[in-house]
Amino acid sequence: MRNFKLIWTLAGVMILSSFALFSQKSIDLKYNVQKGDQYNYSINLDQDVSFQTNGQTMALNQKMMFVTTSTITETNKDSLTMKTSIDRIKMTQGIYGMEITYDSDDSTTLQNPMAAKIAESMSGMIDKSYIQVMDSRGNILRTDMSDLTSEDVANNLNSGAQFGIYPDHPVKVGDSWETDITPLKGSDMKVHGKYTLMKISGHEATIRFEGTLSGNNVQDMDMKLSGTQKGQMKVNVKTGWLIESTIDQEMKLDMEQNGQKFPATISGTIITKSSKTN
Repeated sequence: MRNFKLIWTLAGVMILSSFALFSQKSIDLKYNVQKGDQYNYSINLDQDVSFQTNGQTMALNQKMMFVTTSTITETNKDSLTMKTSIDRIKMTQGIYGMEITYDSDDSTTLQNPMAAKIAESMSGMIDKSYIQVMDSRGNILRTDMSDLTSEDVANNLNSGAQFGIYPDHPVKVGDSWETDITPLKGSDMKVHGKYTLMKISGHEATIRFEGTLSGNNVQDMDMKLSGTQKGQMKVNVKTGWLIESTIDQEMKLDMEQNGQKFPATISGTIITKSSKTN
């Protein structure tokens, strides 16, 4: 019995000691990259859309994949400039029992007239690039999309799945911080996000993300939007750069056009992976 009590006491001391050491560890998350660094991104979106029109409920499944390359073109103490090229877009839509696939890397998909129509709107983005200036904590200071014929997709790529926004002070496991993100240019859509540092393991930090979406005007359309985002991301502690993230989102839309309402719900998952290529 005495041995058992001793073991229990020692175990308790070890747990408390390890917790004290662990809880004291803090990190200062920021973007610390060099000019010329290059990162490849793979962004996969899988979402189900349900909407009502003319008294009928319609369902649409949409899968989208974006492959991009981001190159750091300039760095200084307070900010970095990044040029991102859009290398590939793949989109698969299923509706009315039909499936349409467009793949910028597969010209045979254009044999479908509907896929060819999608290609018309996407062609102005393939092999084109946009520029972002970001501060060391992840806040976007300026965006230049003048090389693109359509900004819609690029705006969506800038929705927060690629970059975490970090606090201006060190944090330890269990600490949280909050921020506001405006993902779409020319829109009052906002994401109020809460980040929580969950784990530090070697050179990786795991961060939980919880967001609340709101908006009344999206892409020049009057609508009421509400929703949530939640998931987690792994980032490189040294550079602040994303390794991978999984974000689940649920949204409700109430659109109105010519006096007619079009309610819709959207649920989906965004999986983003990034790797340094040089």
